[in-house]
Amino acid sequence: MNICFISPSLLNIPPLFGGAIETFTYELGLSLAKLNNEVIIITRNRGDQKPIIKPNLTIYPLKIPANRLIRGFFYNIQIIRKLLTIKTIDILHTQGTAIFPSAYFLSKLLKVPIIHTEHVYTPWISTPSVSLFKRIKYPLDLFLGKFMLSRASKIVVATDYIKSAMQKIKPEAISNFEIVPQGINQDIFNPTINKLDIRRKYNLSSTDKVILYVGRIAPEKKIDLLIKTFGKSKKHFPNLKLLLAGPKMSIFPSNSNLDHYSTYFLELEKWIQENNLQNEIIFTDAVPYNKIPQYYAGSNIFVQPSPLETFGRSIFEAAAVGIPFICSQIGKISLDYLPKSSGIFIKKMNITKLHAAICKILNNEEVYKENGMNESKKIHRSFNWVEIAKEYLKIYKKVVKKGKN
Repeated sequence: MNICFISPSLLNIPPLFGGAIETFTYELGLSLAKLNNEVIIITRNRGDQKPIIKPNLTIYPLKIPANRLIRGFFYNIQIIRKLLTIKTIDILHTQGTAIFPSAYFLSKLLKVPIIHTEHVYTPWISTPSVSLFKRIKYPLDLFLGKFMLSRASKIVVATDYIKSAMQKIKPEAISNFEIVPQGINQDIFNPTINKLDIRRKYNLSSTDKVILYVGRIAPEKKIDLLIKTFGKSKKHFPNLKLLLAGPKMSIFPSNSNLDHYSTYFLELEKWIQENNLQNEIIFTDAVPYNKIPQYYAGSNIFVQPSPLETFGRSIFEAAAVGIPFICSQIGKISLDYLPKSSGIFIKKMNITKLHAAICKILNNEEVYKENGMNESKKIHRSFNWVEIAKEYLKIYKKVVKKGKN
């Protein structure tokens, strides 16, 4: 089957510093290529426009402006121009509603079905932490979302929670939904990773207990709640350290904005200094995707404090490495997918509940570690990317067959 992925104009593919959508696109594309499908990925440029060619996989970087206000328009034009030069496509697969209109136009022109995977929770779910930029864009995002819901051959989401939220926008689209979880690259996220590399890098001793967070330092992730809880837990565990692995901004970085800090980060830094915790909390800044597994391996607990995740890939990465984790219980993510014996799920997370969960794991660390090692095998078996690719192939074949009838 000839499959064309169209990625949003956010980050480059392959993703240097991660990014949920870009990682999803790249890993799924690689796995579909391993299953002897011909895969094309359309992405933004990486400084040049030379195609990246791998077995059964070609990545086309398109040149677009860096300005976020105009890049979407230019990217849509470039997508149309590029796809009109590609002869054989059986199915289009989009991520990001902003590029859906041009992809839909092409699907009609090329007479191929279009699949859309939704990764974000706005505009489907309202949260108090939405940025001013997203609030201004909300009417446009909602319009594009409704357009996609009405015209995609299939809409794929990772959880029933996001499916339910999207159906409220357009209830008649219910028959077009499929639920497929995301995957884990078991070659790099596994329990065999060296546990000492990161401790050496940050001068952490073998007796230090390390709490890890991986992701953007953004208000919606509730890093302030984690930091304040750490301050409380530190009084009970003097050798406790907090490692925050992610860019010090609300968006994932490109090579050109690595030194930009968000207002939110500066507010966190001020609180840390006022409470004399600057030697106990480590901000790593952006970490290359292939180095992230070492951070999980060198930590004692992973915490995802955000109240809402469309899938929570970093939680799965931690579980795949085998370390205990703490996260919010949102929808059925924890009930259906994540291991229960190596994690703690908190409804309506606050400082008191998170502190109690940290204490519980650290006071029973050997049990949680053993459970984590056992549960990591289940994660690898059920959520490796090849198995996820097989699920997507079933959907592709179903809609292609339907289109021919």
